[in-house]
Amino acid sequence: MKQFPFDRRFRLAESAGIMSMGRHVMDRFFRLALIICGVACLLGCSTKYTINADDYQGYRGEINQHARLIHADRQKIFRLLTDEKAFTTLCPEGTVVAFEGPSPCQQGTIVTTGIKHIFELGWTSRVDEVVPGERIRLSFRDGFFAGGTELWELEDADGGTRVRQTIIVNPRGLIRRVFWNLKVRLKHNVMVEAFLDKLKVRAESP
Repeated sequence: MKQFPFDRRFRLAESAGIMSMGRHVMDRFFRLALIICGVACLLGCSTKYTINADDYQGYRGEINQHARLIHADRQKIFRLLTDEKAFTTLCPEGTVVAFEGPSPCQQGTIVTTGIKHIFELGWTSRVDEVVPGERIRLSFRDGFFAGGTELWELEDADGGTRVRQTIIVNPRGLIRRVFWNLKVRLKHNVMVEAFLDKLKVRAESP
């Protein structure tokens, strides 16, 4: 069997050791990168719709809010939000909403929502408070947002009505929290913005 000179064998062993050390450093780097990404997901990748607001300190969870200035009467906008047929026409494609109870929606009304666009998601909400022309408050009873709160608030502003849609949620469990940060929050933002755009057009039309 061919024998290598001692110094050559030493250099080969040294090179192998350096390569092994390099692989070890790279493995540690990738593990660290994965940990950093995981922590970012758990803490929440913030968006422009994730806010801090003193008005909602009585609730627990992340506050996600969307607003639109609509040049229309508050009562007209309120009717569009509380009438089942009108509300469903404002929902983005792939969203199915049904009200269970007297119409228009009022305290005790159950709202069933299903999303069938890119992925499927469904839940039921209960209307806990209705202040005509001002506020609708719902609680998420089950599904992805269980335990959270949804608010629709209307106020006079700049010659029109400012409409705010707010959800306060705290997804339970690692999988749901990661899914919320990576996908569901973005989907929610897109859908609510599309809804508010339709609401503005509809409310401002004669």
